[in-house]
Amino acid sequence: MIIKFREQPASFAGYESLLRRLPSGHPKIPFVLESLTQTRAGFGGECRLDELLEFFCPPYPYVMLQGVSLPEKCQIDTMIVTQSCVILLEVKNISGLTRYTQQPSGFHKVLPSGEVRGMKSPLVQVENAKFKVERLLKRLDAPLPIFTAIVVAYPSQLVEGAPAGANIWRAEEALVRLTTMPLPPVKISADEMVRLSERLAALDSEFVPFPLAPRFQVSTKELLTGVFCPYCEMHKMKRLARSWICRMCERSIKGLDERILDEWFMLVGPTITTKECLDFLNSRI
Repeated sequence: MIIKFREQPASFAGYESLLRRLPSGHPKIPFVLESLTQTRAGFGGECRLDELLEFFCPPYPYVMLQGVSLPEKCQIDTMIVTQSCVILLEVKNISGLTRYTQQPSGFHKVLPSGEVRGMKSPLVQVENAKFKVERLLKRLDAPLPIFTAIVVAYPSQLVEGAPAGANIWRAEEALVRLTTMPLPPVKISADEMVRLSERLAALDSEFVPFPLAPRFQVSTKELLTGVFCPYCEMHKMKRLARSWICRMCERSIKGLDERILDEWFMLVGPTITTKECLDFLNSRI
């Protein structure tokens, strides 16, 4: 059974807001677009695995948690808790050709132009996650062994140089692999498995990547102020009493002040003064 379902990353709204607030031609736009594209691709790959595991019915009891953020900045794409072990799946959706290297351990994306770009190694990521989950399970008095695997989301992804013994699966084979894999001896009861899973789910806290502007070295002064129409997306809103009127499509909308404050918190920081608020709204009392 699944007790924690995957949710869309909060960073989607943050990246989209930052793109709206950057002036046309701003040098940071390509970097923000790249981050948004990568986040969308990652989430899309994870959702594809979810779909392929929709009919997961192994011969052993299990509890699944999708998209878990545990203490120590430990993010797990898919976690499966059994009576014998905990299974961690790291999903990758990187188009084209990727290549692993050893000594030192590396992971590279080969662009169509032939340029080689270094990236975080999924194998290192999943091993770090394994180490953190092992420590967490010990603190929870449930020292189960941990199995890890990298899941390649789409057949069009090409992988070269994978180290011998690395568990790298195609998403299409994950269902069969998980169903038929031999598990260690049972260590906890079914009730203990469920309670452990619930404790892990309770520790989940959504990863918050905000504020985004400092991350891209964008100052507050560089951000466009004012209110964008959520319907026509034009920067043509004006305040009238408790509503905002779009001078382009002429729609009247209430409650945009709160939305703009959310944008500030995503882009700039967790606090705002009255002056900063009025400046950001491009409004005056």
